[in-house]
Amino acid sequence: MKNKFIIAAVETVVFNLLCLYLGYKLFVDSWTEPGEAAGFFGGNRVWIFAVIYGAGTMLLGFHIYISMVKPIIKAQAELEKAAEESKKAESIRKEFVANVSHELKTPLTSISGFIETLQQGAAEDPEIRTRFIDIIAIETSRLKRLIEDLLVLSDIENRKESADAREFNVKEAIVKTVQALEPIAESKDVELITDLDQQAAMFGSPDRFRQMMVNLIENAVKYSDAGGKVWIQAKTEDNQIQVSVRDEGIGIAEEHLDRLFERFYRVDKSRAAKAGGTGLGLSIVKHIAALFNAELKVESKVGEGTIFYVTFER
Repeated sequence: MKNKFIIAAVETVVFNLLCLYLGYKLFVDSWTEPGEAAGFFGGNRVWIFAVIYGAGTMLLGFHIYISMVKPIIKAQAELEKAAEESKKAESIRKEFVANVSHELKTPLTSISGFIETLQQGAAEDPEIRTRFIDIIAIETSRLKRLIEDLLVLSDIENRKESADAREFNVKEAIVKTVQALEPIAESKDVELITDLDQQAAMFGSPDRFRQMMVNLIENAVKYSDAGGKVWIQAKTEDNQIQVSVRDEGIGIAEEHLDRLFERFYRVDKSRAAKAGGTGLGLSIVKHIAALFNAELKVESKVGEGTIFYVTFER
């Protein structure tokens, strides 16, 4: 900017010197008696000088605007945008810290309360002791799951590429995931149905891909009623692979869809708490999809179920 200012100052000085020279040639060097033809310019030398000076001033001003003023305005707009984004990021950070604190505090308070009760003599009753220990185990498992999900998110955000990135078969990865989740589905009496293209293959981290599928399928099972079905499909179209997970569960209202992938955002907090989720599953899905440069989309209707689509470029 300093160099541009110096150039603009030099241009202004040169322009004014040229105008002075032109004025000298028109009004001093070529001066004649009133009424005589003043050379080529005749009696219009004032108008000619005014037009030339005005046009030159406008061109110089336009040049200074393009080279100096416009970049300053652009930089100011970018600073305002950066400040707004920084303010938004700070707000998200504060909300995230508050949510993490709440999510950690809830199970820790529960565990602490039950341990204190056991220490005060409840441990002498075998029935109460067993029930309390079972609850402590559940809360500990929930706490462990939350910490693991937070570490996964941190790892995804800090490492753009996974060390195990390679070409892998999509069907094989999904089949392994479904097999691992079968016990959970069976415990809820939910049937997992697959329709997978044998030839579908992509490049990336198979572990990250399976992690994404675990969250999508587990989420579908979690919000399905007993006797429900979850469909997992992988198909190849042109140069794309589309993976979808569809359930016939409770569905999601339209006003929630835009915020569905935010951390700790829950559509039904009471049901989510009973289901034991951390509120980070879909956020992990979004981040893993971004690692694969995949498009993530959701369609849902209340009472009819939900479909998640993840479209990968081959």
